[in-house]
Amino acid sequence: MPIPSRKKGEPEQDFISRCISSIIDEYGQEQAAAICYTKSTEKMSKTDQEELFVIQPRKSEGRGSYITRCSNNSKMKNQFPNMKERLGFCLNSFNAYYKYWSRLEEFAEVPEDSALGMCIAKEKSKGFTYQEAYARCATKSVSPNVTVVLEEDLIVEPVMFEGPTSIDFDDTLSTDRGQTLAKKLIADGVDLHIVTRRRSDENAAVEKIAELVGIPKNKIHYTEGKLKWSLLKRLGITKHIDNNSKEIDAIKENVPEIETIKFSEFFL
Repeated sequence: MPIPSRKKGEPEQDFISRCISSIIDEYGQEQAAAICYTKSTEKMSKTDQEELFVIQPRKSEGRGSYITRCSNNSKMKNQFPNMKERLGFCLNSFNAYYKYWSRLEEFAEVPEDSALGMCIAKEKSKGFTYQEAYARCATKSVSPNVTVVLEEDLIVEPVMFEGPTSIDFDDTLSTDRGQTLAKKLIADGVDLHIVTRRRSDENAAVEKIAELVGIPKNKIHYTEGKLKWSLLKRLGITKHIDNNSKEIDAIKENVPEIETIKFSEFFL
């Protein structure tokens, strides 16, 4: 049976599911998954059959560094004059590159108690193969500023915290998990700020937690009920961690150069 092609506008996971279902009898689960994952990225370098220039990530280059280098490249600017489209293409290129390595047939064992290992175990429990689970986990936030090297060319990139980073308070820093994350980031030398939609007269709980994790008062910022994206821009924030999808969507729409991280998807 011929291997199907991805339809224009078809989500990657929808295509992969359809592809695997159509060839699994001929190739088996693992080989079919590898073939379909490879097929799903074929159009990464094509748009309407036109060749696109793609920058290959350097070995051990962090996502933030790559996206900055990619978006500032003169050929990329000519190819995608719109900054938002260019940033999106660069991010997809980076993710697709590391998903490619995750489809190698030979895999090193990942420690089960590591962030990546626990993510893989969780995905495998849903019925995914090891390769599929790895591909799903490899592009998520793993442990900050720690590169997981499985083999010489099989690398899971961390989220690189370069420049001021901010974290939401309610249901994020207010949680035990959020405080553990904040302490780790600060220990790693990250310039961490709190940006909350609370009013400045609701500061008691915020200041108590800030002192507990080691964030000074001058790095606590209140939006007085407004969305955070405008304040983040004024503060020069490069990454923002939040649990609120509405906030994340507003940041992506208005200041796409600020990388957003969904707190619930951050693996410690």
